[in-house]
Amino acid sequence: MWIFLEMEALISASRTNYLQQAMRFFKETAPARPFCSDDPRTQGQYQLRRCEALKRRHIQPNTPKLVTWLCFDIDRPGAAYDWYDRNLPPPTLTIENPHNGHAHLAYALTKPIPRSDISRIKPLQYMAAVSEGIRAQAGADLGYSGGLLKTPGHPAWHTASYAGTYSLDDLADWVTPVKLVDLRKKVKNSEYAGLGRNCLLFELLRTFAYAAWRHYRLAGFETFQSEVELRAIDLAAKSSPRTPLSTAETRAIARSVAKWVWRHFSASGFAAYQSAVGRRKGAAKRAAELERVLLMASEGYSQRRISAAVGVAQTTVSHWLRTHAQSTEQKPYQIYPVCAPQPL
Repeated sequence: MWIFLEMEALISASRTNYLQQAMRFFKETAPARPFCSDDPRTQGQYQLRRCEALKRRHIQPNTPKLVTWLCFDIDRPGAAYDWYDRNLPPPTLTIENPHNGHAHLAYALTKPIPRSDISRIKPLQYMAAVSEGIRAQAGADLGYSGGLLKTPGHPAWHTASYAGTYSLDDLADWVTPVKLVDLRKKVKNSEYAGLGRNCLLFELLRTFAYAAWRHYRLAGFETFQSEVELRAIDLAAKSSPRTPLSTAETRAIARSVAKWVWRHFSASGFAAYQSAVGRRKGAAKRAAELERVLLMASEGYSQRRISAAVGVAQTTVSHWLRTHAQSTEQKPYQIYPVCAPQPL
């Protein structure tokens, strides 16, 4: 009996220590003037100094440029505790509504990840993939962006801590990160409000900026950056109409893209970019044509008919078939002198 009580005391002391460290880390990493609110639905959001914002029920956990906390909204009773049953990593913080059992889960990152820096797009994509993996495994709200978090330590909530800080690799060991191609599909969902929106905006905006640089390079950087910002706001609204990125995040991404393109692009660099794009498109087109040529040849169509159907020269058809036959160590396809195989 005494051993059991001593173990309970040690566990309680450990959790208290975790909570104190997590609360201290949260206060140190919160924005200097975060958005906050006691009731976002009726009062909206407003900015206060950190010390005052921490007295409100909801607070902005991350700055527009850096992500230190991965936050998730789980709207079901027992949400603060069933992370264990779902084999999730122990949360740095759980903030529970004691009236309905709904909760926010927050994971602190040892090293903050930029979400508006084009030169760090790979870590952002990795973070978005890991975050979506946690969200899916936790059954968290797809439309929660993490813009406001239940304020840890506020008397309206029950706050607990079960772990310290994590690296993205640490979190990825617990879940299956979403593939980038699947993340792009997820962003198309009008309800989605995760970090994939940042990744998509980077991809769309930098493609626009590469082409826009040629038109605005003589007008100067300020004009170029203004045009990129306007396009960023438009793209953000169109790509996520119901849950768009904040204006601050969108402008930060736009400025990063504009600065990177302006610093790294040149006339020769733009020509090389166009050539690379052309080669990729040409390779994809040739692959599709070759597949159709091989299919028609296997069905017995003549080279002349294949040439007319695919839209390439007959000599090209002959070369592709001969090359393919040699590469697969097969005899060349038998080409009939008629347009289609003859019945037996």
